[in-house]
Amino acid sequence: MTARFAGARKAPSLFLTVAACLGAQGLARAGTPNPTQAEALSPIQDDLGETPDGGRQLFKYARRCMGTICRINVLHTDEAVAERAATAAFAEMERLEALMTTWRPTSDVSRVNAAAGREGVVVAPETLAVIEKALWIARKSGGAFDITVGAFAGLWKFDQDNDQTIPPPQEVAARKRLLGWRDVQVDAKSRTVKLRRAGQRITLGGIAKGYVVDAAVAVMRGQGLENFMVQAGGDLFLAGRRGTRDWIVGIQDPRASSQDVQSGSASFAFLSLSNQAFTTSGDYERFVIKGNRRYHHILDPKTGFPVTHTRSVTILAPTTFLADTVDTAVFILGAERGLALIEHLPGVEGVVVDAHNHVHVSKGLAGRLKQVRPPTDGL
Repeated sequence: MTARFAGARKAPSLFLTVAACLGAQGLARAGTPNPTQAEALSPIQDDLGETPDGGRQLFKYARRCMGTICRINVLHTDEAVAERAATAAFAEMERLEALMTTWRPTSDVSRVNAAAGREGVVVAPETLAVIEKALWIARKSGGAFDITVGAFAGLWKFDQDNDQTIPPPQEVAARKRLLGWRDVQVDAKSRTVKLRRAGQRITLGGIAKGYVVDAAVAVMRGQGLENFMVQAGGDLFLAGRRGTRDWIVGIQDPRASSQDVQSGSASFAFLSLSNQAFTTSGDYERFVIKGNRRYHHILDPKTGFPVTHTRSVTILAPTTFLADTVDTAVFILGAERGLALIEHLPGVEGVVVDAHNHVHVSKGLAGRLKQVRPPTDGL
């Protein structure tokens, strides 16, 4: 389970990959942001090609949300239509974030955590849907995905609290005793969620972004738009087509240099997609290197420590919610068991880069994945 305790100019290459922190509070036309923070933004093709496209333009918007950069790109002839739709979609993303964040004491998740061991809390239908999906993948993955890793908040520090320290093993062991996805008690009829034991905490950081992206997609389609992309960090949905061809996305090299990331040349493989979700989880998003070892934000519930056998997982699925639900579980399971899980989920495909820098591809991507070079090796 991912322990995220939160949320107009062309780039200099054909593929847009941004490592950035946008400070804009309102709707902003996205240019080339100042790269100040390593965000896992999946590379997206950034040109329309040489073929005229009926007067359509690519309008780009960005906001800071859910602890990352949220982007909406719209291919349309009318900027006012594009901006109106993007504004509505961002508003929906912000509404859902307010329900599921751990950074606001009034959120559904914070209220569930505050009542741990005492009583059930009535939550919004959207929050309930995400928690129920989290418990579904917990069962499917044998507990590899576990939202009760929220108990590690404040101990492992990979977000704004990152002070480059590693917690003592005895403290990790003490917190680990609070884990247990079966302790999340859901009553769908009364729409309540209860944590069985005092001190337990949940986090939806490894699953909520996918749900939120899909909600934004529904808003965009409700506004009559067909060709666009919605992205929140490494989670995105690609609707329709990108000009005269499908969208092209790159899978980031987990050990790409910061220079390659900033210049848009960090991808080791590419895929052509339309009306499909594409999510990536990697050990390069939030991490600390100590004693020749990389400690990152994706924790194995069985050990309480970061996973060591996987570098990145990319998932393709019909919805971003499903892709985001699966990618962390596969990351923790590892290549062999993770790909076995993928093969049992209809419409889901995946690419795994393991700790030995080997690339593993699900059967359904045979012939579709274009690998242009091997991933870079390194710590």
